[in-house]
Amino acid sequence: MSQPIISQKTKKNAAKIGIVLAFIGAKLKLILPLLKAAKFMSFISMIFFLFTYGLTFGWYFAFAILYLLICHEGGHLIAAKRKGLPTSPAFFIPFVGAVISLKEMPKDAVTESYVAFGGPLFGLISILPAIPLYHYTHNEFFGLVIALGCILNLFNLIPISPLDGGRILSVLPPIFWFIGIMLMFVYVFYYPNFIAFYIIFLGIMTFIKRIRESFTLKVINEKIKLYEHTIKQFQFGIFNYQYDIHVKDSFFFPIFEDQKKLEHELHKERYYINNLIGSIDIKIDHTDSEWRSHIDQKIDEIRINKIQPLLKEKESLETYYVTSNRKKWQIFISYILLASCLSLLGFWGYGLIENVIM
Repeated sequence: MSQPIISQKTKKNAAKIGIVLAFIGAKLKLILPLLKAAKFMSFISMIFFLFTYGLTFGWYFAFAILYLLICHEGGHLIAAKRKGLPTSPAFFIPFVGAVISLKEMPKDAVTESYVAFGGPLFGLISILPAIPLYHYTHNEFFGLVIALGCILNLFNLIPISPLDGGRILSVLPPIFWFIGIMLMFVYVFYYPNFIAFYIIFLGIMTFIKRIRESFTLKVINEKIKLYEHTIKQFQFGIFNYQYDIHVKDSFFFPIFEDQKKLEHELHKERYYINNLIGSIDIKIDHTDSEWRSHIDQKIDEIRINKIQPLLKEKESLETYYVTSNRKKWQIFISYILLASCLSLLGFWGYGLIENVIM
């Protein structure tokens, strides 16, 4: 197989083009759900992806990476369908990869892990036919499929959210996400690029959010208490309007300024209550029943617009990551086995094409 050598200059130019195309692709992804022809757009993105890679790195490489991405994303689609989760069609972004979006988020971390596991699992399955084909034909294209497939799926198994590895291990303690962040820092040290830095940023944000769940629950509980107290006041005809309430965005250092953050969050809710009190229409000619009906409407507004969403968020935080130890071990062992298979196969596959990429 005659495959063009990829020079450092070509790689740098491709990376610059990739950043622009990734930005455009991200914008297209935002409007994709609005388009009735979503599947057609997915097909167009696939063709554009193929030609971009073909003209930049050669057609062998382009067809290999496209095949692997279709199988990988197809694994996510099948897993999501088995769990009853609707998805968008796959959308291909040159120099970034392919993405699908869930139209309905998983209700628990076990389901999230299952959907995430489908991608690299089908990625491994997609590599297997290339092994006997290479053995009988000695065509380096099949070696390329093996090596690229292992690299692609192993990278996705790094335990950092939003990569598949981070979502697979979401049922386990967040220390695994911290390990994934460290691994990504090692990666960008040797191969610095925009996408890797962006993944690290998202990973750090997700990690912080996870370890701060106890504080988030505390804030939610305090908000619920505030609104329940307000409802009792309304029921007794007490309306404490405050004239000096103003809300402005502020930054508070996590842990060190948690109490200030809590007070600020409650202050924003008091601002809402203040506006609600100001909207109460007091008329002299109201009868007692009409007045009571008016107040009951305001109480229902608090329950529907504030308390119910807070209770739903609280329930999600308290139950999302809850599962049995047996299930945790099953997921962890499956993850290790999949990563081990891809690693061993990758070392062998890389040796098959080493003379092509050196």
